[in-house]
Amino acid sequence: MSNHNIIDTLIQNISDDQQLLETADEKIEQAKEEKRAIINRIKDYQKDATAMMKYANDEQIQKLEALNLDLSESKQGLNSVATTAFDIMLSSKKKTMTNENLYKAYVDTLDDKEKAVSYTAFNIKCRPLFNNQRLLRKEGSDPKSSRTSIISVNGSSASVVKKETSEKK
Repeated sequence: MSNHNIIDTLIQNISDDQQLLETADEKIEQAKEEKRAIINRIKDYQKDATAMMKYANDEQIQKLEALNLDLSESKQGLNSVATTAFDIMLSSKKKTMTNENLYKAYVDTLDDKEKAVSYTAFNIKCRPLFNNQRLLRKEGSDPKSSRTSIISVNGSSASVVKKETSEKK
């Protein structure tokens, strides 16, 4: 009869531990979800901080740098189309051109022109350059067409020169 009690106890212990394991797994999954949400918020803050660095004073910059975020203005995280477009803008003499000319210059960089993304896809892939304020966009001669928009490198003197174009509305 004592064998029967030992087996029953073993069965109960296994059953209890299986339930504990299930509960622990649920807690782990919940913690992973919370971690993912926090990581995503930190990534968003990092993007915001990168864009806002130019407006920060020295003390604020030191505090941001102390948080060990990657706040470099590098091309890290940009897709190949945006990287190419940014390189084209940086290498242009005036640091400014129309959106259509920027697209044409992008296509010209490709050995196989058939591999070029469409004009619409090009604009979508270049959005991070504007979101991060590496490039600025001003309305061109035709407000209904993005092709005439004036694109300039942020901080270049050319962006001031082209200001008159957007004031002729």
